[in-house]
Amino acid sequence: MVKAEIIESPEVSKETELIATDNVPNVDVAIEQWDAYQKLCKGLLNETDYQEIIVKEKDENGNYVKVKRHFKKKSAWQKLSRAFNVDTHIVDRDIERTKMGRVREAYYCVRATLPNGRSVESDALCSRSEKGKDKVSDHTIMSTAKTRATNRAIAELIGAGEVSAEEMSAERIVNQSKFLKEDNS
Repeated sequence: MVKAEIIESPEVSKETELIATDNVPNVDVAIEQWDAYQKLCKGLLNETDYQEIIVKEKDENGNYVKVKRHFKKKSAWQKLSRAFNVDTHIVDRDIERTKMGRVREAYYCVRATLPNGRSVESDALCSRSEKGKDKVSDHTIMSTAKTRATNRAIAELIGAGEVSAEEMSAERIVNQSKFLKEDNS
């Protein structure tokens, strides 16, 4: 187990209070909480809550190799949401349609909130230009965007820091999205 010790207490201006001692985590408690989260996942989730996806990663020599990885699916994030008593709701959504009225792209922003009031807003989108999405229903485009935003909000709120299985198919659309093109930041 890692032990931490504060050597100096940083000087903090009373006007700005950028660093407050009550915000510095106890390392032992943080490790215990992470271990509890890992134990919760092992007890709560099963193989149907994960999707195996082959991804390209660099090996120790810098060469790209295909590796099987497991990512939590919507069912896993819903179980974790229930375990942590997370409330989610849609903050914003935007649907871009073709001239024929079909959904081309859907954007959702979802807020996840814990009972103590802590909340996170996360957004996501899904586009018909993604691999495998060109022939799916309009509903699939919209629901995939909503699922991605919801999963991301839950993951960020509970501090899991993981990418969901639904996120893995989103990598190709970053430069094709109308919503991202409008953002000049």
